[in-house]
Amino acid sequence: MDWEQAKEAGAGIDLRPEVLAVDPETTLHVDGDYAAYYFSGNDDTSLADAKRNLIGAVEVAARLGGAGKVVIHLTHGLSDKAKRFLIATVKPYQGQRDSGRKPKNWEAMREWLERGKTLAGTTWRVVIWEDREADDGVAAAARYEWSQGRVPVIFSRDKDFRMIPGRHITWVALDRVETTPQTFRKEGPDGEIYGTLWFWMQMLQGDAADNIPGLEKQPAKEPGKFKTCGEGCARDRLLNTKDDREAYEVVTGLYKAYYGGSWADRFVEQAALLWLRNDNKAAVGNFTVVLPRKDPEVWAALSRMERRIRQ
Repeated sequence: MDWEQAKEAGAGIDLRPEVLAVDPETTLHVDGDYAAYYFSGNDDTSLADAKRNLIGAVEVAARLGGAGKVVIHLTHGLSDKAKRFLIATVKPYQGQRDSGRKPKNWEAMREWLERGKTLAGTTWRVVIWEDREADDGVAAAARYEWSQGRVPVIFSRDKDFRMIPGRHITWVALDRVETTPQTFRKEGPDGEIYGTLWFWMQMLQGDAADNIPGLEKQPAKEPGKFKTCGEGCARDRLLNTKDDREAYEVVTGLYKAYYGGSWADRFVEQAALLWLRNDNKAAVGNFTVVLPRKDPEVWAALSRMERRIRQ
């Protein structure tokens, strides 16, 4: 089912096989940053249509996820994004982005969403995160939901969100992909990886959207030669891993092979950039919750990074 079909749902399309019973305590968490950008449309899209399209899409996602509540998460314009700009040394965080390429309606859409604690005409809450990114905010909210015995519903097109456990509603196809806090690997209907394995894959392939390199080079077949590692390579390297412990051993082994004695500093930098913080304070070292053991070299490197950021 695509967006056009979803918009016609009230005009005869039978969605009953796909829709869950609505639970008034279940919450849909929406990536508001991307939603504001995506539904701004093009230069021919009116602001009224942009707003209507966003509301319609969120309504469909909530219905498909069985969510009786909606929270839209936004990153504050002056947020330091959980100190990621200070953490990054290999490449400037989001340094490749061009601030001039925003759609015509983008600013007005942001203002509309940011105007109050609820979105006008709805019961939806709007949360603006100042100490982290909206991505981290959704991760923290999801962790809280799980602690209360509820399954969070997540609606984003951002690939980073795949490491967050919950009931994912995919952005275009509107499929459901369900993961739990114990999920290491799950393949969705689109062939994309969900679970903590996605974090380990990013530790190798990086995240081009945020200018995060991951592992800059990996050993090539020729002795002493190195090459970059994309998503296909990351999949191959981690293909046979069964849990975070095995993935950790593969990833750290490759970091050691390329970086030598500085491997731990590069490892903690990339982990702090890529991991979505799910704690109350968006701590730089929150990524350690996914590590299978307390490696002294990693903890020493984390202390050095935290000291550098404070200074």
